[in-house]
Amino acid sequence: MTERGMTILVFCILALSSSGCASQSGNDFVSDSLRRGTQLEQQGQYFRAAEAYLLVLGSQPRNQKARANLSRIIDQAITEKLDFAAALETERRLDEAIAEIEAARRLLQRSASFDVESGQASLVESRRSLLVNSRVQTLLMAAERAREDGMWSAALANLQAVETLSPGYGETREKMREVWVEWADANEREGHLRAAAMRLEEATRVPGERSSAISTRAAVIRSALGMSNLRNGACRAAVAELRAAELIVPGSTEPGALQQATACARTCVQLSITADPGSGLGDNLRGLLSVEVGRRITNNASEFLFLQDVEAGRQPSCGTRLVPGVDGKPVTVGPHSISVRITSISIVRQPARSTTRQSRSLHGVHAETVVNYQEYTEAVLGSLSGWVTVLDHQSRGASVPRPVRVTDQTLSRWQGNIISTSTGQLGPAGRPGSISTGVVIGGSRQGQVAADEARNQARAQLSERLVQSFATEAALQLLSVVDGEPTVPDPTELPDGEK
Repeated sequence: MTERGMTILVFCILALSSSGCASQSGNDFVSDSLRRGTQLEQQGQYFRAAEAYLLVLGSQPRNQKARANLSRIIDQAITEKLDFAAALETERRLDEAIAEIEAARRLLQRSASFDVESGQASLVESRRSLLVNSRVQTLLMAAERAREDGMWSAALANLQAVETLSPGYGETREKMREVWVEWADANEREGHLRAAAMRLEEATRVPGERSSAISTRAAVIRSALGMSNLRNGACRAAVAELRAAELIVPGSTEPGALQQATACARTCVQLSITADPGSGLGDNLRGLLSVEVGRRITNNASEFLFLQDVEAGRQPSCGTRLVPGVDGKPVTVGPHSISVRITSISIVRQPARSTTRQSRSLHGVHAETVVNYQEYTEAVLGSLSGWVTVLDHQSRGASVPRPVRVTDQTLSRWQGNIISTSTGQLGPAGRPGSISTGVVIGGSRQGQVAADEARNQARAQLSERLVQSFATEAALQLLSVVDGEPTVPDPTELPDGEK
């Protein structure tokens, strides 16, 4: 037989063997499940036995023995669950009783898919209906008591449980809307207007008929909050409130209010990257740092920040904005200039460590060369230091520099001195033949070149990582100053006509 023919034969044998193993494994699973089902039957655990037979049918839908066994015990399995449910009902553990009935329903549905029917299906449905109705009435009474006591979360939780058990039952959804509105009324009386708007919005999300009166009321409160925030310099909060109002009821805000708030919320900053003459940061790394800082600021900034990359010393071309002051009154700030200044980059090499390594190479079929050599590993430590500064032109150039320093390390590896080489000539049947050995002592120019190349590569990679880490830290510090906005508390009341 040819070599190709032998290869094909081996693959065929392996394929048949694999198929046979899979078939045997499937047969073992079926046999084990049937045996387990029989044992459970003998122990009077009919429901678990039925599940075992269903496992068999799931694997082999035409298995007659499993179908016959399931048909024989299906009624007993359902009776078992009905009895469990009755015992739990007696103890007033209605949720658990309903869970037992649901398990019986699922068993009936799975059995029906294999043409195995039970004569107790209607009994299961009637028992479930009675249990669910009893539990619903209990939940409704608990919800009403909680509602009377002003326990809004508890009332809603009970009503939601009713909706889960029996979707659309009676006036459950209408009661949920009423609880949300009553909760909003309580929030408004307490001066928590934003919370009141949120409750009203939740009321509009309850399935069923949408109440235009509730939506309008929520939109009016949101719009009024937005205008109050705008007057107090909380422009970004104003944008959020006015957008929410427009989403609830389009056209519910004052004409031009959203555009005014958006313009007020915009922050304009200019970015410059500098490096001290003796910092050691070259033009390439400074260019990379400029790109990375700008990218990280842009990726993490809000929609309101506008970044300009300009030359250091040039006056920003954007305007001022309002923010809430300490006393709640608006304060004018900006425009801002932000600068990143690098003071030093330091790369320090630790003493190299050497270990003995070995490499093997084959030459044709009958020769092998073994090389023993020294591999050197050198730790390279680095740090990048500098300052980030935010300059607020509105405050006459007052600025607070913040220090930034990041550290990192890497390893460089290179092959050093060759200690020895040996070449073995293999004879017939793989037996060793002639052997020649050579020994190299001392260093070589090639080893020094490899060391320098490895160090330069490690230094370049470490420098790039330091720049990226510095950019991340610098961007976080800058954004915390120029892209934040102090919050103002909800007004306890709004001017007449605004709510």
